[in-house]
Amino acid sequence: MSTDLAKALKATGYADAEIPPLMESFPPAVTEYLRDFRLQEVRDIVETLLYIYIAQNSASSRGEGAGVVEQSCYAYTSGPLFALRQVGLIESASWHGTTVLTATSTGEAIARPLMEARLRALDIESLAREIHEIVPALLAGTVKGSFVNKTFPSTLPRTEETFISFLLNNSPGLFLECERFASRLRAAGCAVLAYAYDLDGAKADGVVYTFPPEFAYILKGVLEQIDPAIREHYDMLLESFYSTFTVLRYLACGEDYDRIRASPAHRRELARVLSELDDAIYVLEGVREEDGVDLARFIVKDRNLYDTLLRDLEQALMAEIAEKIVIDGSAPAAEPSSPTPEEPSPAAEEIPVGTPAAEEEWEEFVFPDEEEEEEMEEPLPITPPPARRRAAPSPGPSSNAVFVERRSPEPSHVPAGAPRSGGFDIFLGHAQDGQQVNWSPGQLNNGHMIILGGSGAGKTETIRCVASELAAKEMPVVLIDFHGDMAASDGDIRSYKIREGGEYYFNPLELDPDIDEITPLRATSDFVDAISINFPTLGIQQRRKIKNIIKDCYRMSGITGKTETWTRVLDFDDIEGEIMNCEDEAIPAYLEDIFDYKLFSGEEKISIPTILSGGITHINLNALPENLRYLFADLFLRRIYYTLQATGEIPRGTEDERAKFRLFVIVDEAKLLVSQKSGSKSSIKAVLNKYATEMRKFGVSLILASQLIAHFNEEILANIAVKFCMRSENKKQAQENAKFFEVSEKDLLNFQPGEGILIIGSEKMNVRIVPTSGRKP
Repeated sequence: MSTDLAKALKATGYADAEIPPLMESFPPAVTEYLRDFRLQEVRDIVETLLYIYIAQNSASSRGEGAGVVEQSCYAYTSGPLFALRQVGLIESASWHGTTVLTATSTGEAIARPLMEARLRALDIESLAREIHEIVPALLAGTVKGSFVNKTFPSTLPRTEETFISFLLNNSPGLFLECERFASRLRAAGCAVLAYAYDLDGAKADGVVYTFPPEFAYILKGVLEQIDPAIREHYDMLLESFYSTFTVLRYLACGEDYDRIRASPAHRRELARVLSELDDAIYVLEGVREEDGVDLARFIVKDRNLYDTLLRDLEQALMAEIAEKIVIDGSAPAAEPSSPTPEEPSPAAEEIPVGTPAAEEEWEEFVFPDEEEEEEMEEPLPITPPPARRRAAPSPGPSSNAVFVERRSPEPSHVPAGAPRSGGFDIFLGHAQDGQQVNWSPGQLNNGHMIILGGSGAGKTETIRCVASELAAKEMPVVLIDFHGDMAASDGDIRSYKIREGGEYYFNPLELDPDIDEITPLRATSDFVDAISINFPTLGIQQRRKIKNIIKDCYRMSGITGKTETWTRVLDFDDIEGEIMNCEDEAIPAYLEDIFDYKLFSGEEKISIPTILSGGITHINLNALPENLRYLFADLFLRRIYYTLQATGEIPRGTEDERAKFRLFVIVDEAKLLVSQKSGSKSSIKAVLNKYATEMRKFGVSLILASQLIAHFNEEILANIAVKFCMRSENKKQAQENAKFFEVSEKDLLNFQPGEGILIIGSEKMNVRIVPTSGRKP
């Protein structure tokens, strides 16, 4: 049996003239491999490759071609996937127990010309006749960058977080026409149904129509067939509606401030809308902008009336859209939410579909560490009135939207959103589109996070927010605070100020019969190791002498390698006498601060079991000299690690996301606990390098804060799933951080306090943290 590839392509539907150039895109090895399959099998292999090439855009909310969930592929139980893997046209990776497929570079080189040939064969004139003019105009509104957004919902969106979702939800007929458009493209082999899947999550979001990267060609062709005057009319209408939608969302949620401020048209529309809110606000003196359009300032004088008027304006916009966007084409009688029968799509039950959280409110608050604030209200933008004026709004149903001024004395609280069953979500803030942003450490490869930012960026407040959210979920949190300003203002907080006089202490040389990993020799070695890191000029011979002195003190206290002797305590005061009498005068000089400050002896011992019981434990090291702060933190983190190591590893396959974590450790100025030159064989590894990978197995999440990404070497960064970069303090900081986060230096210098770039796994977004003052108690 031998199959001619040309016959297989002809049977797949390609025209005779297209086949010779298409065959050239197949490497000879692939062509030869396909000869061993029957004609129908070759067709299935080609169709499956095209399916993956198109559908891989569904695996990312940004449509970046990150992969397609294997269950989406209609042939995933049969031979085509095996054949494609064998010949190197696709590859797979596992994410949270789910197999994700992508086309290899060779596979894409074959699929791209195959797809372009289908586009050339598409009957554009027929599409333009049967699809209402507003549909391509609407789809054109989803353009991002150089391509069109590559997914379209197969069912009505559950929320209205974007203008497109707002239109579809409030005009079901419009949704039907859009679905007809997507179905038509799918029938022509230029779109597929696949699971929308976020690679950073554990569940599919639902089935969507997905388009290939070349989808822009289709849209352009359709638009060119439409009467330019009609298209211009709908484009202006959509722009007008979008302008008002943006302003109303800004007033309700504080969203899109930068966009409004930058657009004269948006500012004009805002001025118009503010005139309809006259009874509920005080409009302050405007600021004259370079383009001649005033930037309005206002404060709310009647919150209830303000909210009511905003709801009325929203209902008026809905009514106007319903009136002016009229669908002329006859809509199908049935809901088109289910896929057409020719190509079975995955059933929604196969992968649980997460329910999107309710639309959140973006509230404007002043971050406590924001240094320069004006006395007046922050200027508010003004939006463009499209070429029409609206009648007075009519009353409508209530909405949850709330706008809070930046200096509101009693800010409303941001709702936490409905919890996921078995989920563990930490609310951070909001993305630019108003969506609530959560950190779900149990769904990621590890629970570690770094937070970067200069002075006044809101880094400390972000730490407080995360700590408070964790404590509210009854998770134990330790704050290692080098500057004394990290403690949250509320919640269950135990604060230990480590200072001269030894009120609070912990003894790194104390042993525990229940923790057999910490032997006298291990405790001694760790202590000397930490001393060496924090006093790098200490010589090898001096380290050996310190180690021998401590071992002798253990013996004199009756503590040996037998665990039954570990109930005895080696008092650090006993070591002081031996060290201070050492014949090597350099050794007392290095360690006398430890003894003068009673760093490891005192009145009340810090109990690690108490820390692990829950709440926030604040270790305030601000009163210590700098070298002692880091020595204490180093040894304290080692003791935490050994304690949790003795508890045992978190069982693999644990489904309860909370059960994956026993403790969250937050460290400010973490750069001083990280090895700066870990690539050097002679370098001493700092504590965070030693345990960043190991701590995860025992349920520890590290949240590390610093100013620069360069403070963390590759060894640390490779084990951090979440990275958040806030405002840089100066140009040098901006240059360093901008390279890693692939953003402009200007953005990092111009962020407001609390704003930043958040990377969660492969997802990158702009996020604004909601401060503790704006959260539910």
